[in-house]
Amino acid sequence: MAVDRRNILGALAGPVLGGRAMGGRIVGGLLAVLTGKAHAADAGTLYLNAYATAGTEPSFGVAALDRTGKVLFTAATPGRAHGIVPRPGVAEAAVFARRPGRWFQTLSLADGTPGPVVRAPDDRRFTGHGDYSADGRILYVAEDDVPREEGAIGVYDATDGYRRVGVLPTHGLGPHELVLMRDGTTLAVANGGVITHPDTGRAKLNLDSMDSSLTYVEAATGRLLDKVRLPEEHANLGMRHIALLDDGGIAFGVQDERPIGMLQPLTGAHRPGGGAIRLFDTPDDMLSRMQGYIGSVASDGKTVAASSPMGGIIGLWDAASGAWLGSTALADGCGLAPNGEGYLATSGLGVIEPVSASAEAGPERKAPAFRWDNHLTRRVA
Repeated sequence: MAVDRRNILGALAGPVLGGRAMGGRIVGGLLAVLTGKAHAADAGTLYLNAYATAGTEPSFGVAALDRTGKVLFTAATPGRAHGIVPRPGVAEAAVFARRPGRWFQTLSLADGTPGPVVRAPDDRRFTGHGDYSADGRILYVAEDDVPREEGAIGVYDATDGYRRVGVLPTHGLGPHELVLMRDGTTLAVANGGVITHPDTGRAKLNLDSMDSSLTYVEAATGRLLDKVRLPEEHANLGMRHIALLDDGGIAFGVQDERPIGMLQPLTGAHRPGGGAIRLFDTPDDMLSRMQGYIGSVASDGKTVAASSPMGGIIGLWDAASGAWLGSTALADGCGLAPNGEGYLATSGLGVIEPVSASAEAGPERKAPAFRWDNHLTRRVA
């Protein structure tokens, strides 16, 4: 069985480009961990990443890592997993199947013990991401309403065995990532704008009329609070991944769904009620390398990081101004999460490597038994 990231790229054998500065001042390495400067605030912090095992017939699961990249435990999943979200106040996380998905599953963050598998209704497909309410009682799951060809949010009661208790609209097409905003009442949704159907798998059915958007939905009622689109000249770009910013806004990364033969910005930010989208500055040579594809977005509050596994680079921007800060090379690097000194990054070649704007380069850590999938999630105990 062949496994890919988009097709998880390559085999674990082969060169890995990590820790090399490119087009700026970012460098990678094991940073302060190797010099004994671990932060007390990181005690009990876990990093969670879906994986496929190496080999021609891989198995799938989720691994918990510490901030040095050491694997603490693993948990098997029913199939290839994608996004992972920790449950507030409980040592538990929800793991979502890769789009178009038919399941999500919970797991214990104490030891990796898997919980029950929750199946999608027959007329729905999960799209890879979800988030909990601030009190951890409700899980919101991004999904496609297949018959209506609309985006939806499944509502599940985490206190009652994840019983499905409702549904909300995303007010957009092809939702992918959703996050609960810092106000605790609003869901931000990246609607990729592309329609798919279970009969055709991941085939994109409406590229000529795709309608990507970023929507803000009142979690209690489903009411649309705000909706923005990219400028018309960038209508071929699909909103895919988002991350919270300290100013109450959202950073986003896009994917070029319908190439038009020109370089286009692939990252930006927006605040609800704040008017038009703000696009980040990126040098043309970096945009060319990224090949129109951002695979993951994260923010540590001061900066925004975005990965391009197809280009083998991770870019860094100033969160307030959108100014380009630089990049680092990481072959098939996609997973990103803040780590207190920058970001921890994972790759489909088994590499786990911190990325920072201020630390000296150091050796990477590699877990050759694992091909890390798209998203790395930090859980602070």
